[in-house]
Amino acid sequence: MKNLTKARAKSLTKALAKSLTKTLTKNLMMALAVAAMLAGGSMLVGCSEKGESLKMITEATFPPYEFLRGQEIVGIDVEICKAVAAKLGRPFEVESVNFDSVIPTVISGKADLAAAGITVTEDRKKNVDFSIPYVKTGVVFVYKKGTPYAKGSDAKGKKVGVQSGTTSEAFVTDELKQQPERFDSPAAAVAALKAGRVDVVIADIDPAKNCVKGEAELALSGFITSEEYAVAIRKGQPELLKAINETIAEAKADGRLAKWVAVYTAEADKLKEK
Repeated sequence: MKNLTKARAKSLTKALAKSLTKTLTKNLMMALAVAAMLAGGSMLVGCSEKGESLKMITEATFPPYEFLRGQEIVGIDVEICKAVAAKLGRPFEVESVNFDSVIPTVISGKADLAAAGITVTEDRKKNVDFSIPYVKTGVVFVYKKGTPYAKGSDAKGKKVGVQSGTTSEAFVTDELKQQPERFDSPAAAVAALKAGRVDVVIADIDPAKNCVKGEAELALSGFITSEEYAVAIRKGQPELLKAINETIAEAKADGRLAKWVAVYTAEADKLKEK
């Protein structure tokens, strides 16, 4: 009986040791798996920050800065933002919305940066941070020949067409103290001018030039205002702002910006000819 008890105890001890070893091994493996997941997760976070797409928001009816080539959005602004993505080692994507939604989209965090021929203004600086400017420009009158417009006050009391959300709209409301006729694009405003629905259009010089090309009855004034375009981002992103500023400065210095301007201006001119 005593010997049987010892044998049974020995058997139970072996079984217990085996079970304990199995449990410890299982727990150790689970612990190692969790550790690996945590380590992998940490590495993935680092990669995702670099590998995550840099998203540009724009309004693709503003040649030569952004416009459609088939289904592809191209232009000067797109090249600048692509170069920023390359500097950061991130994939690039671009989306088009109405111009008056461009800055709100960046503020909301649905895009990383906005470039759409955006003029730097004190009012906009309250909501976004701007890069260094990459072009100096201005707004002009588009009008029918025979009814010349030279200075801003010439449009006082007239039916003025503008693109919604632009500095042209602000000029009419703030300087002329009246309400403009608002359109989704400079081209739509100029179409209304040709149809007699507005008396004059105020628009940025580059799209204005594109709109009057080949239109014998239309003319452009000199600059009403002087402006600068820059890239806009959400506030509080110094590293992204630094990368954008460096990209613009480098593109100016090495001639890429001048090349982009020449290439896309020529392409925009051909689009108008079609």
